[in-house]
Amino acid sequence: MPKLSSPRALFALAFAAATFSAGRAHADDDAPAVDPPPSALAMRESVRSYYDSEMTSAYLFVGYGAVTAAAGGVTLTQGGDFARGFGLSSLVLGGVTALGGAGYGVAVKVRGGYYTRLAGSDLAQFKLEEAERLEGTNRRFWLYLGSELLEAAAGIGLATYGVLAKDDLWKGVGLGAAIQGIGLFAIDVPGAGRAARYRDDVRRFDPKVGLAVGGGDRPWAATVGGVF
Repeated sequence: MPKLSSPRALFALAFAAATFSAGRAHADDDAPAVDPPPSALAMRESVRSYYDSEMTSAYLFVGYGAVTAAAGGVTLTQGGDFARGFGLSSLVLGGVTALGGAGYGVAVKVRGGYYTRLAGSDLAQFKLEEAERLEGTNRRFWLYLGSELLEAAAGIGLATYGVLAKDDLWKGVGLGAAIQGIGLFAIDVPGAGRAARYRDDVRRFDPKVGLAVGGGDRPWAATVGGVF
C-alpha cells in the first residue's frame, strides 16, 4: 500500500476530491430552482396585474368578434355563393365572439374587484378562495383551446371540401369558421400561460408571513408579523 506522503498517493487523493466536488457542483446545478414565495405586496400587485390583463383579453375578444362580424356583414352584400357562405359564418360566429367577450369582461370586472378587495383585507381567505377557483380555470383552459382548434380544423375541412367539390358556398363557410377559430386560439394561448403563472404565485404565497413598513412615529421601521 503506498504511503500517503508519496506523490502518487497525493495525486490520487486530490483527483478523488476534485471528482467528488465536481459531482456535487453538477448535482447542485441540476437541482431545479425554487422561486421564493411572493410577499404580500407582490401578491396584491399580481392580483391587479392578472385581472387587468384579463380585461384586455375581453376587449380583444369583443374587438375581434366585432371586426369579423362586420366583415361578414359587408361580404353578404356581395353576390355569389362564396360571399354568402363566408359572410354568414363570419357574421354569426363573430357576433357570438363579441357577445361572449362582453360577458366575459363583465365577469372579470366583478371577479377582479372582489379578489382585489379580498387580497387587501384578508390574505388567508384570499388564498383559500382564489387557489380553488384557479384550479378550475386552468383545467377549463384546455377545453377552450381544444374547442378553438376544433373549430379551426372543422373550418379548414369544410373549405377543403368546397375546393375539391368546387362548391363556393362551403368554401366560404369553412374559411369564415377557420378564421374565427384561429383568432380565438391566438388570443387564448397567452391567457392560458398567464393563468398558470398566476396560479403558481397564489400557490407559493404564504399568508402567514407579512411585512409592514413604517408605523406610528417611526416611518423607517419594518415589522415582520405572523398570522397564527
